[in-house]
Amino acid sequence: MAYSAFSISFLNIFVARDAGLFKKHGLEVELIQMAGPLPVAALAGGEIDYLTGYTTGIVATGQGAPLKGIMISLRKPPFFLVADQTIQRPTDLAGKRIGIDRIGSLQHLVARLMLKQKGADTEKVIFTQTGSVSNTVSSLAQGAVSAAILSGPHNVIMAQKGFRQIGAADELPMHFPTSGLVVNEARLKTDVPRIKSVIRVMLDATAFCRKERPWLVNYVKDRWKVEAKTAETVYDEWLSILTPDGKISTKDMQEYFDLAYSQKQIPAPINVAAVTDYSLLDQVLLRK
Repeated sequence: MAYSAFSISFLNIFVARDAGLFKKHGLEVELIQMAGPLPVAALAGGEIDYLTGYTTGIVATGQGAPLKGIMISLRKPPFFLVADQTIQRPTDLAGKRIGIDRIGSLQHLVARLMLKQKGADTEKVIFTQTGSVSNTVSSLAQGAVSAAILSGPHNVIMAQKGFRQIGAADELPMHFPTSGLVVNEARLKTDVPRIKSVIRVMLDATAFCRKERPWLVNYVKDRWKVEAKTAETVYDEWLSILTPDGKISTKDMQEYFDLAYSQKQIPAPINVAAVTDYSLLDQVLLRK
């Protein structure tokens, strides 16, 4: 199972492993960190079984990748636009550098949508690819960029250090997928029992994350080496975007991908209904 970064976006997946939920369902799962186009190629080629970067997988289908999205964990990414103290509002970023993980990534796409929503001209900002979370944080701290897209706990930590949070993905009007499960569409016919077991684990992880607040806060505190109060804020921000049933409506997703394509944020149009298959999720929800 591939994930793109040691990020709060994949908290439920880490919890499923470390709270023993995969083992409870008789599954041995290896989590592999893979960034950029690598996990899409690996999934299409059968080298991995699941991709957890949902948007990455769905965008790849627009270019012919034989993939299907089967479950969504977060209805929006836990992304925040954090700037130095000279920046009062997004429009102040004209001519300035914004740090993101990778050009063309979900961070890049969301950053442009956030700026447009707040009236900033995305053609007047300079997006700087950092390659990793740690590089993004360092670039902002050292003044190499004036703002950056950060997720928890880094947005909270930087705010505590005097940096200014001037935007959040949760402010965008549409829902759109972040983490979840994407599979090679051929496996939807050949590996149904195991896929349903993985879906059950993900639903169990969602329930566990909602119910076990002290456990989760302590987990965030330990894994990300932060203070308890910071961990509480990070957990609460993340919990607010967790889907209750593993779904976002195809209508909402279509609106998002249409907007992304119209603004040249993705290279090809996406027919969301054709590349989303909730049938196994629905069976699990109905306890079939």
